[in-house]
Amino acid sequence: MADALVVRAQKFINDTYGGKLGIPALEEDGRTSWTVMYALTRALQYELGITSLSDSFGPTTLSTLQSKYPKLNASTTPSAKFTKIIQSGLYCKGYNGGGIDGVFSSTVANSLTELMTDMGVAGVFEAGSLFPKVFKGLLTMDAYIVTGDGGTGIRTVQQYLNANYVKRQDYFIIPCDGHHSRTVAKSMLLAVQYELGMADGVANGNFGPGTQSGLKQHTVASGETSTWVRLFSAAMILNQRPNVPFSASFGSALQSAVNGFQDFAKLPVTGKGDYSTWASLLVSYGDQDRKGQACDGVTKITQARATTLKAAGFKYIGRYLTNPLSNDLPEKAIQIGELETIADNGLRCFPIYQTFGRDASGFNYAAGNAAAIAAANAADDHGFKDGTRIYFAVDFDAYDYEVTDNVLPHFKGIEDGMAIAGNRYKIGVYGPRNVCIRVSEAGHATASFVSDMSSGFSGNYGYPLPPNWAFDQIVTKTIGSGDGSINIDNNIASGLDTGQGSFNPRWRRCRTASSTRPTSRGCSPTSRRTCNPSASPRTTAGSTPPPSAWKRSSPGMSP
Repeated sequence: MADALVVRAQKFINDTYGGKLGIPALEEDGRTSWTVMYALTRALQYELGITSLSDSFGPTTLSTLQSKYPKLNASTTPSAKFTKIIQSGLYCKGYNGGGIDGVFSSTVANSLTELMTDMGVAGVFEAGSLFPKVFKGLLTMDAYIVTGDGGTGIRTVQQYLNANYVKRQDYFIIPCDGHHSRTVAKSMLLAVQYELGMADGVANGNFGPGTQSGLKQHTVASGETSTWVRLFSAAMILNQRPNVPFSASFGSALQSAVNGFQDFAKLPVTGKGDYSTWASLLVSYGDQDRKGQACDGVTKITQARATTLKAAGFKYIGRYLTNPLSNDLPEKAIQIGELETIADNGLRCFPIYQTFGRDASGFNYAAGNAAAIAAANAADDHGFKDGTRIYFAVDFDAYDYEVTDNVLPHFKGIEDGMAIAGNRYKIGVYGPRNVCIRVSEAGHATASFVSDMSSGFSGNYGYPLPPNWAFDQIVTKTIGSGDGSINIDNNIASGLDTGQGSFNPRWRRCRTASSTRPTSRGCSPTSRRTCNPSASPRTTAGSTPPPSAWKRSSPGMSP
């Protein structure tokens, strides 16, 4: 719906700066957008005398504004045009600009105070005036009131962070919309770094060695009152943990919530805010020194490697059903005899299906439907039993709109394709947190394999660990030596999925010619595809399989 006041702001920009800002004329449609905010930013730069205009309210704009007009009000605003930019920004943000008449009136002053209150910085800056960092926040699409299904608890944390750290050099006002996000996550890390004593220019919002070392010295526990407890409770709230009071005092309610989170994330349940718990709250991969019970990789599990994995405490091995490029990573797909080696060593395997799919273009309903058929056929060929869960990979940083437009239809296709295949196998999803959460909430997957070591993915920043997580991928490492050396992704296991520890007999009996065991009657010595040469043709997308198409055992072999 068009907003007449936003139309006035758009008209002001077009009439005043037409041909001067290096951008086309704005569409006067009454809709606030980044395009409008960028135009206002360029108009501000123009009025500041900056010659190289850009959409970014960056260091040059901020420093120029700070040096020329560190505090804007009725007495210091340099021109009517300057005030009109402020008024236009207020209208686009939903505040009363008092008209776009170039007068810095009491209405403008009151609206700026209201804006700063919503930002949480009203007690930091003088009421009724506009300061450079507030101006920067004004000319964004960030909201400072709760939007959609945002939470008031998260908004309180956002306002607290703004109020306490906005005067630090590299901290900028974050949204106060009740939603966790990449920006909020970085600001939370900056707050931790500032409390650790890091100087401006050193604190950078990254979870680096200095931050990790510092946090190891700041375990918080029941009975303590401190800023560290406040920040720890903030991190719990941002991770959407229930019943967490935002407080500087570590009481029984916080301790109970910590116990619940530690149990959920498979951390040692201490009831304390120890380093591993801090890490899991602040960054998706958490404490990368944690020892996982699961792993995945692109290397064949030989006897020597199985011995290495078992000695290191691994139980569950993720392996790929297929490899579309056999010359690239030649051992990526499960190799002949490999599942027997896994089973004989008391290990278990969970299958992963991935072809290419490194961007949204590879994800759609038809592709998902075909993927389900191919994965079911491959799982059947390898001997995975009915009820095995196959994890279908979304191995790229899918933005939320791409999840809606591409990934969800793709998994609907997988769901329907698996039905065509007789629903013999369960569906899991591999990907960033947001992908896993949304696919699972849509009912297309029953468990999540979370690519948490990709901490820079937008789908991991600001999202909690999915409720149905089965495996949490946190770091790549090499273990063992000599023939037993193997490069793996170390995964934490929740226990929701334990993979398979035994496989259909044809896998054990359909061996290559070099096998020490005889092949079953009807088995090709060079193929492990089927033990029944008269089996029905493989199921394809769009066909309904007869029961025999999914039972390929030779006479006398167990199904």
